[in-house]
Amino acid sequence: MDWTAISTISEVIGAVAVVATLGYVAIQIRQSTQAILANSRQTLLDADLALLSAFITHAVDPHLIGDEVKLSPEDERRFIWLVVSAIRIREFAWHQYQAGKLDEKSWQSYMAPVPSMFATERAKGVLSFYTGSPEFALVLADWLKAANAKAA
Repeated sequence: MDWTAISTISEVIGAVAVVATLGYVAIQIRQSTQAILANSRQTLLDADLALLSAFITHAVDPHLIGDEVKLSPEDERRFIWLVVSAIRIREFAWHQYQAGKLDEKSWQSYMAPVPSMFATERAKGVLSFYTGSPEFALVLADWLKAANAKAA
């Protein structure tokens, strides 16, 4: 065998090794992306479950407390901060959605309870002093407008 044949075989083996390496890297990137998406969803789920636990613990749920219900000053503050917590969870979800770390279906599912959460004037009042992302505040306002138009 001459050196040209050996060189050609070496180049073919090198090319196959590069293609195999690129395939391996692509698989690793796909798995890493799936892990990031799963972690994002798990973080949101944990936050929502903690919020639900607070609703239950304090018996202060913005979905169930109408404007006519008289709350103690302490429960009124709880109500406000539970609503703020719910907004912040949705804001985090929005940031994850914008970054491509949350899919459309998951984003929609996290926003689904928003109309019922803001069905009362008491809950809508929280929006007047919400200091999160101005961009998300616009998204939230648009979401509520769309939900109100759909309900009417």
